[in-house]
Amino acid sequence: MKPGDGPTSRKVSSPSPMYLKGLKQMTDATAKLELTTFLPDEAPTDTASEKKSPWRTGGLLFAILAILSYFVSDYAIETRKSELLVDLQKRLEIGAAGEAEVIETWLTSSVQAANRIANSELFQLFTTEVNLTSDRALPRALADQLPYMQNAMTAFARQNFLTGAYLIGKDGRAYLASGGAPALDDQQREAARGQYSQSGNAITPFRTTPVGLTFDFLVPIMAAQSNGAQANTVGVLLMTVPASKSLGEFLAPSPLTGRPYITRLFQLGKEGFVELFPQRAPFMGQGADPDLSLDKADFEALPMPGGGILYSSGAPVPGTNLFVFQQVRDVDALKSLKTYKFFVTGLAASIVIVVLSLFATIWLVMKNQNAHALTTQYKDFAAQINVQRRLLGSINNTIDEQIGLTDPEGLYIYANPSLARLADVPLRAIPGKTDRDLFGEKAARELAEHDRKAIATEQTINAFIDIETVHGKRTLRIAKSRFVNDEGLFVGIVTVGSDITEYVEFQRRKEEMGQKTISVLAHMLEANDPYLADHSSRLGRLANYISEELGLAPETRQIIETGAHLSQIGKISIPREIRVKEARLSDEEQKIMQDHVNVAEAILREAEIEKPVRDAITQINEHLDGTGYPNALRDEDIDMPGRILGMADILIARISPRGYRKTIGIDEALRVFKSNPGKYDQKIVQAMTDFFETDTGAKFKSEIENKS
Repeated sequence: MKPGDGPTSRKVSSPSPMYLKGLKQMTDATAKLELTTFLPDEAPTDTASEKKSPWRTGGLLFAILAILSYFVSDYAIETRKSELLVDLQKRLEIGAAGEAEVIETWLTSSVQAANRIANSELFQLFTTEVNLTSDRALPRALADQLPYMQNAMTAFARQNFLTGAYLIGKDGRAYLASGGAPALDDQQREAARGQYSQSGNAITPFRTTPVGLTFDFLVPIMAAQSNGAQANTVGVLLMTVPASKSLGEFLAPSPLTGRPYITRLFQLGKEGFVELFPQRAPFMGQGADPDLSLDKADFEALPMPGGGILYSSGAPVPGTNLFVFQQVRDVDALKSLKTYKFFVTGLAASIVIVVLSLFATIWLVMKNQNAHALTTQYKDFAAQINVQRRLLGSINNTIDEQIGLTDPEGLYIYANPSLARLADVPLRAIPGKTDRDLFGEKAARELAEHDRKAIATEQTINAFIDIETVHGKRTLRIAKSRFVNDEGLFVGIVTVGSDITEYVEFQRRKEEMGQKTISVLAHMLEANDPYLADHSSRLGRLANYISEELGLAPETRQIIETGAHLSQIGKISIPREIRVKEARLSDEEQKIMQDHVNVAEAILREAEIEKPVRDAITQINEHLDGTGYPNALRDEDIDMPGRILGMADILIARISPRGYRKTIGIDEALRVFKSNPGKYDQKIVQAMTDFFETDTGAKFKSEIENKS
């Protein structure tokens, strides 16, 4: 198959001579990346010419070159040192910030675990009742609940590997503690009493114990049935968390930074920065570090006691008085500078020698009337140096990103080692191959399409693409841009890719876990409510059938299907006696029932469910004429997923029995929809009608009417 015949080739017009010249220059330049072509060791000579050595001129030139080389080398070394320090600063700042973020995430997970207890209606009710008790002796009803509550508290402490968990009253007394929890000290009691006047969670300073570092989480427990600004703190949940093991793992040397990098954890107190040692006694420094202060938390060069410099950069852990410092000694940080000095010095000496040799050669050639041959060689030498500097300066073979350069026919001219590893092809075998050879037909088609966009728009094209490799499917974020020569002519495509497979998989698992959790809660709700049994399943099936009739896009149908399964989740907050009430609800009960929409929206937002799904669920009870709730939306303010789910929900509900009204059939429900065009979308009504006239619709109709 010739280039351009396959489905992934880029069609181009007949190349002009100028273009072919530019392409040849680029190909020749790429070939010289091997640095295998040099000037001849010997210049042309003429034995008949006069043999005089220009010692005086050569000595003067040597002195000038030596002085110039010294200053240039010194400048290059200092510039390289500055570049290394800038890079080091970024590495230390990123490393410290990353470790601080890891510790913050760990603390946040502990807070989330505590919030599950603090927001539990059972614990809120128990704490409220205890708070209302005026004397120290609990009423018999509350005393009978103590064993159950203590078992729950003990299970919570064990599941979260806590030293102890306590419910503390305003007087600082713990009226409930997990099994085996140590006694509270005065500082813990005082901190708990102070939390009653605070609105949020709190973390106490780290302290030492015989087995390591520990600290306390203080989480206020609000009165049952309270919300918003009216919430009243009736108790404080205090969790004593062992920290040495987790902090030790966080502060261990990372494979990304290497052993020379030291990660240290400090706690900012009244005296200053006190270092914490999670893995070894005494676990906390005896005093503040004299070299550290708040004004030195940024990138600093600190003197070391035995001589030398310690480069340091710190980052605070948000919401705490902890600071993470990442440090490295100058001998490790600037290790490559030593090699660079040898390289620059050797290069300078080589340049001096080369220039002197070149001068002598030119002088001899000019003396022997052979200047033309020497000039040609000099031009080749200069062109070779320029090409090597241009390309070697723009391609970094050590980075993890995949870099490739292809010609207009899609044939690879250059690839870096990272791209070769991704394709599992030897680096030297890549030139001349295509994307189809390296990554298969499917990926090649997508990459070719992005190439065409980059060529057509003359802009950088950013995209995501899945590639099948020997190590499995990998997800890449790629950027493609045109490559032009010195004359501005297009001669190829530069592609830069980053492997984001692990990040994408993490996000997918996170979303999947959130949806599974909510789905389980929804099924538990339906299992305990006879009127909601199979409601979400029926709603989802009917909404899906309607979506098919309307020919909606797959993305919209996915939103509708997800919304159907999560539509009843808000009713978990409604008291059961209201949900299963046989008689018609009172106005007050109806108001409580309608609040389930807001509860659902809050639960789904906390679970990071995407906004289109949340909007569909909150719009289920809206109507086109503005008579719905909770926001009285009208007409186009109600999205199509919300309209479909709302009408399907009404139909499923109306054919299901209730104690205060009779059920109606599907045909009657459709007549109600048709008779109220201002309230219900008639396109959806027609789609329902068309569906129930099909064999599948008739079977579904019979199924749900018989079950009702």
